[in-house]
Amino acid sequence: MWKKFKQAVWPKDETEKYPFENKYVTINDHELLLRKAIPDDLEDLMNIQEQIYGSPAPWTSDIFLQEIRNRSALYLVLSDVDKVVAFIGLAMNMGKESHITNFAISPDHQKFGLGHLLLNQVIDFSRKYDYNRVSLEVDITNDAAIDLYEAFGFETRLVHKKYYYRNHHDALEMVVEL
Repeated sequence: MWKKFKQAVWPKDETEKYPFENKYVTINDHELLLRKAIPDDLEDLMNIQEQIYGSPAPWTSDIFLQEIRNRSALYLVLSDVDKVVAFIGLAMNMGKESHITNFAISPDHQKFGLGHLLLNQVIDFSRKYDYNRVSLEVDITNDAAIDLYEAFGFETRLVHKKYYYRNHHDALEMVVEL
């Protein structure tokens, strides 16, 4: 009986839970493609992390792949021609609170507004699906990121002591009401 059960072909639900339409965006006269991440982006995602955090990167390619394939998540990338230059991940399975799981911009593309663009996208996306707030964690020493989040109205909800395993820094858990 179990053998038959294992061999049965079950229909897959091919509809996306959180569809996202690709779009071109122009920043400083430079056109980028904003789209959902795909498995072929893994090498670029890993490279961006290693440029920012060093090696080994905080997230493995297996974790990224799991997130990209997660139907309860939205993983967006900004690509310049055929190379990903920024990404943001959003978990959408936490009641009425969506959660930014990972967010990074390659060092060569920082300070051009890509962070603002990606944050606007996930906040608008969260509103579209009736989420009441967006949360995230940020290293307490990352002043630039904290300034960006505060500009969007994020406020500190909690401090997680020694949250980051690589450097044992504390993390601010921040939240913005939508």
